[in-house]
Amino acid sequence: MKFRWLSAAVCTATLGLATFQSPDQCFAQGKTAPKAAAEAVADDSNGAVVVVALNSIDSLLPNIQHVARMVGAGAATGTMTTIVNQFAGGLDKARPIGIFVNMDENNQPSAVGCLPVEDLEEFFEQLSSVVGEPEDLGDGLYQINVGPGVYAKKIGTWLYVGQSEDALSDLPDDMGNVLPKMIKNYDVRIQVNPQNIPEEIIEFVTSQMQAGMDQAANGGNMDADDAEAAREASQQAIEQIEEAIDGTEKLVIGLAINKQEKKTILDFGTQFVADSKFAKQIEKMKTSKTTVAGTVQDSSMLGMQSFQLVGPEEIAQLEKSLDSGLKTALKDADEGIKKLAEKAVDILVESAKLGKLETGVDVSVESGLSIVSSISVADGAKIEALATEVAAELAKEKAPVQLKINSGKHAGFNLHSATIQLPPDAAEAAKKMFGDQVTIAIATGPKSVHIAVGKTCDASVKSAIDRSAAKPSAPAEMIKMRLVLSQLLSYIQSIEATPVSEAMLGAATTGNDRIMVDSQTVERGAVVRLSIEDGVMKAIAAGVKAGRDGGGF
Repeated sequence: MKFRWLSAAVCTATLGLATFQSPDQCFAQGKTAPKAAAEAVADDSNGAVVVVALNSIDSLLPNIQHVARMVGAGAATGTMTTIVNQFAGGLDKARPIGIFVNMDENNQPSAVGCLPVEDLEEFFEQLSSVVGEPEDLGDGLYQINVGPGVYAKKIGTWLYVGQSEDALSDLPDDMGNVLPKMIKNYDVRIQVNPQNIPEEIIEFVTSQMQAGMDQAANGGNMDADDAEAAREASQQAIEQIEEAIDGTEKLVIGLAINKQEKKTILDFGTQFVADSKFAKQIEKMKTSKTTVAGTVQDSSMLGMQSFQLVGPEEIAQLEKSLDSGLKTALKDADEGIKKLAEKAVDILVESAKLGKLETGVDVSVESGLSIVSSISVADGAKIEALATEVAAELAKEKAPVQLKINSGKHAGFNLHSATIQLPPDAAEAAKKMFGDQVTIAIATGPKSVHIAVGKTCDASVKSAIDRSAAKPSAPAEMIKMRLVLSQLLSYIQSIEATPVSEAMLGAATTGNDRIMVDSQTVERGAVVRLSIEDGVMKAIAAGVKAGRDGGGF
């Protein structure tokens, strides 16, 4: 077993995330998507456990200044630049800086800093004004009087800095030369190589996690059955983490401030071990097709689509987890509710047995709030049958909900409707969004279900059906997401205006105010990209200022 707990969450996210745009548009940094994504997970770590690479001072400073000005902190950039230049004398400001972390013979992390030196004497002279003159120990080794002592060694045009002499012994001659390639697309890049971490640390971390979960399961006022279910759930979670640890070769996080495209980018790249479950899923993903691609509209305030492959072993885990959770959640519910919930779980598990789970969500505010959600299912008729039973249960309980089954048809789908009456004391914001009642339209087809909420739900659900029919078998994208902040803020203002939302809306730059998630598969892995356009950052800064000045949310 190899150490991968640090990357487990990102591994899971990577398998659930992908592009909103076409592959050729994703990662538009002057490169095609496959090349840019491949470079993001390229192994330039020189065998270290962790490498942190910072772009050159000449590149970093202008980008930091750009962000600072954008969020209203431009006045501080002059002081920052002065301080950096004061202590960077003697360094080559056109080359990157790095930190390499390995494990020593006692399984303790040992970090080595890597500084690009242009004039060692000038650098030490700048340093001596703060910590005193470094002591020359001979053979290019120096001791710097910081705390218990810091050691420095010059090799070629790089100065390596560590906490002990041993940390600087037997360093590769080209150690620093991997940094330019690592950082060429980023301002900051972090690479973790889980397979290089000693087995003893892996066992210690997983045992501590297991102990913590067991303690939580044994604590509180659980009865014997609930405690056993909690222990089984924790054991399953540990097994999933261990599986994730075994399957990850490297994890890369990259941050880039792109002034030309007016956005800040955060990449999460994962490359999996050859022949691992995750690597095989990535390969299958490349040829997978989706049936709910038409749900999302480019003009909407929020659009998101996800596609997840499900293996046979995961289905058993899913079924066990759902059964355990259902038993705990519905322990005190009546038998009718329990049976309905069990049937819903059976439908979900049956759908998962198809080997994939697909969902699409579209939220529009152009003509009032409209939420449309689509999901692929194994058998839409079973969803309809369950809805019929739910309608009967609601009528028996005289709930303030009306559910009408088979109220119409559209393009091969059976249409159903539901209304939920809002209580007389409902918040004014809720009434503005929905009126006196929440209206829901449901469409069940052979292999998919569409649900629309809002005053125009009937038209919205039919439109979703038509759009999906126009894309019956589109290339699967693990996720695509766009959020247009100005649309969201405008809608918030129309419901309940506040000084903060007003300030944010005023600062948001139309056409440059999106939060986006994209991704691209690579050999045995994928890269997930979060992009935040400059207008979003400006709006957030304006909102923080308005809140600090006493404005309400």
